[in-house]
This record gives sequence, structure tokens and C-alpha cells, in this order.
Amino acid sequence: MGALQTEAFDAAAVRPYWLGDGPTGALLLHGFAGTPPELRLIGEALAGAGFRVFAPALAGHAATPEALESTGWREWAGSAVAALEALERECPAVAVIGQSMGGTLALHLAATRSEVRAVVTLAAPLWLRDWRLRVLPAARRVVRWHTPSSAVDLYHPEAINELISYPRRPTRSLVELTRLCRRVRQELPAVLAPTLVLHGGRDGVVDPVNADEIVGRVSSPVRALYRLERSGHALSVDVDRALAARLIVDWLRRYDRPDGDLGLDDPAPPPASA
Repeated sequence: MGALQTEAFDAAAVRPYWLGDGPTGALLLHGFAGTPPELRLIGEALAGAGFRVFAPALAGHAATPEALESTGWREWAGSAVAALEALERECPAVAVIGQSMGGTLALHLAATRSEVRAVVTLAAPLWLRDWRLRVLPAARRVVRWHTPSSAVDLYHPEAINELISYPRRPTRSLVELTRLCRRVRQELPAVLAPTLVLHGGRDGVVDPVNADEIVGRVSSPVRALYRLERSGHALSVDVDRALAARLIVDWLRRYDRPDGDLGLDDPAPPPASA
């Protein structure tokens, strides 16, 4: 989908940020080819609710397309782990929230790091429906760059200007994204932390069926799915962004227990469309 795409990022505009203060940390992970500001509104809502927020730039992101090309999913995951550990040095408990690929990485952290207290995904992929991805492993040897479609699936198309991303994406990196998705799909049964899944009903990038699969395959006894029917892929900036922020804050407060009890015996909120 389209976005505010530029070869030369304003370093100040896309830099990682810390917000708020409190005993529970909230790690915000941006999407593929994206940058930390795409989750700023959610970060501000969490900070206002008493969370310590950290939004890092994943490896190869917020720099140049060539920097992204030089990294793979293991480096992206490694930078997410490093950010988690940085936040853990300030907060005894940490939740992870991610949009699009960031949500896939959030599930990876929840599956592999037992200290993750809760996980929230926004439009996270486990697989991508574009048939062209199936030929990428061969095509990437002759086609170095992919230019994303200019189509916008957002209810408020002008909200696309709140996203900053690369104008071209390495085909090698798209192959790495599919590898990450396959890996995390296998890891889902290891996710034991309370899991909240949000997805836009208008999403033209990641099929909403991905959300049903996440909720169906994680092992957490506490999980919920909310489909925001009016919103497109970038939930954090679209029409229901305030609702998404409120759902996330309420969810994390539910499992932010001073005594360390995650409330796993509490009844989970019912799945719902919003």
C-alpha cells in the first residue's frame, strides 16, 4: 500500500523514542519497511496510562533501502530482542505490541522469551496472499527491487501521510519476510502469554484470516480477537486508531498485576467485531 515514501529519511522524524514511566514496559515494533512513528499514537496512549514505552527501529529500517537489503529476518528479530532487553533493564515486566511484520515479531518474542507478559498484534501476517511471492526466491536473482502499489486501503486515505516507509523494497527482504512468517506460524503453539489480536476489516495487504489463525493456534488460555471493520492495514493511523489504542491499553492493564499474577484464570473478553 502507499505511504509517505522517501529515499532520504529525516533522521529526527524516524528515530526510536521512549515515552512515559511506570513499572510495566510496552515495546512497540513497527512493520516491514516502516519506521517507529507509525505507532506513535498508540505509544502516547500507553504512556498516558502509566506504561514505559520504547519504540525501536528494527535492523535495516529507518535508514536506506540498501540497509534493509543487507539484513534478514534473524537480524530483525535480533534487534527486537535487543530492544526487549533494553526495556527490561528499566521495567520488571514487559508487554510487546507490533503492527504488521512487527506483530509477527511480537509473536516470535512471546514464543521464545518467557518474560513477555502479554502480546498484542495489529494486522500481523502469518502468510501473504500475493501470488508473486511464490516466485520471489527465483526472481530475486534478476529483480532486485519491488515498488509497492500506490493503492490505499484506509478508510481515511489521507492517513497514509502519517506513515513513513521506503519507496522501494528489496526482493531479497520480501523473501526474508516470508521466511519469518513461516517460522512464526510454527512457533504459535509456544505462545502462552495473554494474546490480543486486532485486524482491520478493509485490510488489502494482510488477509484478515491471518488473525483467526493466530487466535486459533496460540496456546494461551487468554486470547481475544477484535476486527475493526472500517479500518485498513495500518490500524495505528486509520479511522479506528483511538479504539485500537483503547483496546490495547485496557488489555495490558488487565494483565498488569503488581503481584505478578497474569490473571490467566480470569474469563477472557469474548471475540468481537468493532
